[in-house]
Amino acid sequence: MPQSLAAIHLHVIFSTKLRQPTISADLAPRLHAYMGGIARELGCIAHTINGMDDHVHLLISVAPKISVSDLIGRVKSNSSK
Repeated sequence: MPQSLAAIHLHVIFSTKLRQPTISADLAPRLHAYMGGIARELGCIAHTINGMDDHVHLLISVAPKISVSDLIGRVKSNSSK
């Protein structure tokens, strides 16, 4: 029986508007957990989420059922609210 295997790993970087230092030390853990939850909800695995006060790095394994652009769009739009 034929099968297809895919492994897509992304290193994604989001910066704040105008690179303003708006991600405080108190907010960062909750924001990172929230972004991980969005990825998990979409069937993806967020291996690492970290960053500074003006940007966030994500290492994500993308599920085959979702496109990269949909994943990035959903994580970025939902986490910016």
